[in-house]
Amino acid sequence: MSSNEDHLLTVINDVTLGASIPGVALSILILSTIAYLQWNTVSRPHLDRVSFRLLIYALVANVVFGSLMFANMKETTSGCSLVGFLTVASPLFASCMFCCVALNLALVLVYGVNGKKTEKFYLFGAVLICAACTIPMWVAGEFGWYAKDGACWLKDPTPSVQLHWLIGAYSVPMLLMSLIEVLSFVNIVVFMIRHEARFAKPLSPRSLTGFPQTRIQRLRIEAISQTTSVSESGTVTLASSLPRHPVVRFRSMIIRIALYPLLSCFLSSTACILDVYSIMNPDLTDTNINLRTMNLCIYSFRPLLYALLAGSDPSFIRALQSLRRKSFTQSPWTPSHTTTTNSYKQTLQLAPSCSSNSTGEETIPAENKERLPSKAEEESAEEELRSQTITHQM
Repeated sequence: MSSNEDHLLTVINDVTLGASIPGVALSILILSTIAYLQWNTVSRPHLDRVSFRLLIYALVANVVFGSLMFANMKETTSGCSLVGFLTVASPLFASCMFCCVALNLALVLVYGVNGKKTEKFYLFGAVLICAACTIPMWVAGEFGWYAKDGACWLKDPTPSVQLHWLIGAYSVPMLLMSLIEVLSFVNIVVFMIRHEARFAKPLSPRSLTGFPQTRIQRLRIEAISQTTSVSESGTVTLASSLPRHPVVRFRSMIIRIALYPLLSCFLSSTACILDVYSIMNPDLTDTNINLRTMNLCIYSFRPLLYALLAGSDPSFIRALQSLRRKSFTQSPWTPSHTTTTNSYKQTLQLAPSCSSNSTGEETIPAENKERLPSKAEEESAEEELRSQTITHQM
């Protein structure tokens, strides 16, 4: 073994141990916390989101992949072909999940598809793609000890044959999923920009009647008499309390969810290009060693990067905050009697004081009749419920 090969194997061991172990440890910690939050009835509703469940599946796949990277494997190790199979299948499945996150986000927001109904198709499609790409390679005996990198991977010594299997069964599916992620993200951004431009235009009195309006526009028009101010130019300014489209309300959450497929697109496409380059250029020059090291860093840091994103997910943070609020309200230092008294007072204020007339029928006082919700308020409540439903489908 030459000095360059010894140097490459040393770098491989150092990088995998330094990057994979923290990533796997943090991923296991995040998954354990998510399991507890799912078990707790207080925090469970905050995690009821399709993209978050897809993220959990991807984290599990990354834990499997990261655990295999720092395993001490040798050429004579039994089960090396199984390790090579999982080394290829686990990142492929994780990429499928992140591709489904981007696809689901576009389908729910742009096309109005129910994400909860399509979730099972995402899982079935991801498993089917992984099986179709990796099982033929395993049956053909392509997985085994790869001496160049000192790992269990594609073992064929002929670069052309190895490149054929890598491109057909791994690189092409990964690049196609990266393309779907980019197209879905662009579709969402264009939809958000168009929606912002449509509703950012000021409403004039001439445009309030005589034209077909959407539900949001009708709500705004019906509330104009109470929550608008008209300038000298005839422009109607609406109050900020009026109902907003879910794209506007949850814009930051949408962009935050889109970070998962964007990161997956960058890591997958870069790793595929470097994999192909490494096979086409097997000579261990200084440039090739640096590129192989970069490729190894991209693979090794995947569990850590996705664990950090999952730990900062808005749904995950809200679930933790709900437990904190629950523990605070149950604290012996919390004045619970004050809360009960205030709730009782609010109930008395909201309850209609009914009286009987001469015929024995109950009548509601005029001041309470004025408290009945208007049509605009009812539709606003419906829009709020619809927004929450869309959030769970994203």
